[in-house]
Amino acid sequence: MDSFDPNAPETLQAFFAPRSVAVIGASARAEAVGHAVLRNLLGGGSAAQAFGGPVYAVNVKGGEILGLGAYRSLAEIGAPVDLIVVCIPPAAVPALLEQAGACGVRAAIIISAGFAEAGADGAALQQQVLQAARAAGIRIIGPNCLGVIRPVLALNASFAAAMPAAGGIGLLSQSGALVSGIVSYAQSEGFGLSAAVSLGDKADVDDAQMLRWLGSDRATTAIALYVEAFADSRAMFAAMAEVARVKPVVALKGGVSAAGARAASSHTGSIAGSQAAYAAAFAQTGVLQAQTIGDFMAWARALAAQPPAPGSRLAVLTNAGGPGVLAADEASRQGLELAQLSDETRAALDAVLPSVWSHGNPVDIIGDAPAERFGAALRILRAAPEVDGIIVILTVQAMTDPEQAAQAIVQAVCSGAALPAKPIVSSFLGQAGTTVARLLDRRGIPEFDTPERAVGAMAALMRRGSWLRAQSASVIPPPSAALDVGSLRAQIAPLQAASGGALDLAQARALLTSAGIHYNAAGHAHDVDEAVAMAERIGYPVALKLVSPEVIHKTDAGAVALGITDAGMLRRKCEEILNNVKEKVPGASLRGFAVEQQISGTELIVGARRDHDFGPLLIVGIGGVFVEVYRDVAFRLVPLSHQDALAMIGEIRAQALLNGIRGFPRVDRDALAAVLVRLAELVTVLPEIAELEINPLVMTATQGLVAIDARVILASPSRN
Repeated sequence: MDSFDPNAPETLQAFFAPRSVAVIGASARAEAVGHAVLRNLLGGGSAAQAFGGPVYAVNVKGGEILGLGAYRSLAEIGAPVDLIVVCIPPAAVPALLEQAGACGVRAAIIISAGFAEAGADGAALQQQVLQAARAAGIRIIGPNCLGVIRPVLALNASFAAAMPAAGGIGLLSQSGALVSGIVSYAQSEGFGLSAAVSLGDKADVDDAQMLRWLGSDRATTAIALYVEAFADSRAMFAAMAEVARVKPVVALKGGVSAAGARAASSHTGSIAGSQAAYAAAFAQTGVLQAQTIGDFMAWARALAAQPPAPGSRLAVLTNAGGPGVLAADEASRQGLELAQLSDETRAALDAVLPSVWSHGNPVDIIGDAPAERFGAALRILRAAPEVDGIIVILTVQAMTDPEQAAQAIVQAVCSGAALPAKPIVSSFLGQAGTTVARLLDRRGIPEFDTPERAVGAMAALMRRGSWLRAQSASVIPPPSAALDVGSLRAQIAPLQAASGGALDLAQARALLTSAGIHYNAAGHAHDVDEAVAMAERIGYPVALKLVSPEVIHKTDAGAVALGITDAGMLRRKCEEILNNVKEKVPGASLRGFAVEQQISGTELIVGARRDHDFGPLLIVGIGGVFVEVYRDVAFRLVPLSHQDALAMIGEIRAQALLNGIRGFPRVDRDALAAVLVRLAELVTVLPEIAELEINPLVMTATQGLVAIDARVILASPSRN
């Protein structure tokens, strides 16, 4: 087995297209997991849902289970077995895998729990399982998982309650219970899955490997990913970047709150990185992150069935004014634009609608609308160049036949195949889970229970389209001089050797200036007289700051004075700062004062820190003393491109401030992006930097971006 490559994609095929399956630990007891798995493989009483290949029951006691003669061991079967589903006590699993390897088994789904999630002893046992599997050339999903479902092949190698219909959504989940719940939801709503995989403790097959498999799977048109913690975050980051370029991916992250993170750690035995790092990874790779399970599935359904939108202009077609208004409100909250109908489009609608229609968008075709009116209006909106996506809303009234309306909508879509691809979703109020909703879903028009949910799904389609267009756009970054890594390392080496920790203000300024960050005019004064002389050279007004590695948050410690206009005021402020620091940070080393040119403009924050899962994490946002109050910041991971940096800046909520509201200078986005890229380069080539922050970085009217204050924290020597 020396040639066995655990990362080869073809090694996962046995999970999804096995020729035969054996249940190890099959049981005649109806309440046992081994009984449920075997029953599912046999179709649960439905021949149409039974796996088409041989299914074997293995139980050391033998006997008969669900009509099958039970074998006492794998070897007793005497026929090839591709996939085993393991439902035996955890301590017996390593020996089983040794036997399975001798029998030619290629894949094992380990349902059994009691491994890494159970503590140190369980983690050690899990390592034994992995070693046995690697030696035997067997891939593992699990342990502690629900199993695998492949509806198109009627393969239900799980203990889920039912088999979903075949569809386009590939569900990849760390939680088995979530898979089971979504399977039930899919049945009630009438949509299908291409595959459902519960990864459990991820002893072998991990998120990245499975994501790549789904990305290559022809039956999968969109991927829904539930995660609490990635097994290998950097590998998953690369996999998401690769797969999201060819297929839409929706993610739901569990453990985003402190309480949720504790529950996730207890649940999986793993510790997740920061929510900011996960959100950055999703945004940077084009993965759409949902915040609720409702949005998670709504977005996946829309993305699996409909094309990405060519723009963000929405048309709402409705037979009821109120729901149309609510849809318009939600569109505004989602950042979508209601399309302004052209004269040509309004004229075309006038020709097929009664004179009392709304003559605007939402297109209200009135409560008595027959099916033909829905179809005619939809054809016109699909052809309108000013419309990028359409939501169809229907409320059932005495004159309404919802099934006929659904048929008319399907016909309007099918008859317009030559038109430009535009996504269409629907909301037939009160029809969720009915034959009408299933009709629409089967024909690729997702139907949602409320207008707001339909708008959210459309927003996902529009964000997907926007991301794809951004990836294909040509972005030319400004020229950037290469960092002199040797010189920078020479600066910090003696500082780190001293004990690591925070650099003082002067040291941080020297390092960042050497890295190409532009600072305001300033100097380091060792005493009050030197500070006065320095202020005279710089020119009043000046800012005054204490230099001390222990005083990181200078404003909180009273170690900053602004707007100093003369020597007398400067002397008084020096004394005040010294008294403040002695009181608030007793024992802090006092290394003099920084005297700086007073700068005004738009205050920003940029920086980087090291996430224990993903590595360097960049930050940009509105800075100043209230940065932790407003928390208007965005994050990205390295490597950071100029395009990534621009997208990051675009996520700041206070865009009006960046654009120069009320006399503030307009922020040069390319220049700010260049600073972020430079910081990303700096923390990449200098792993000695544990944390870096420039706050504020001021956008001035005359000098461009000017750094005013910074902190740099070095890792202790033992950490490098």
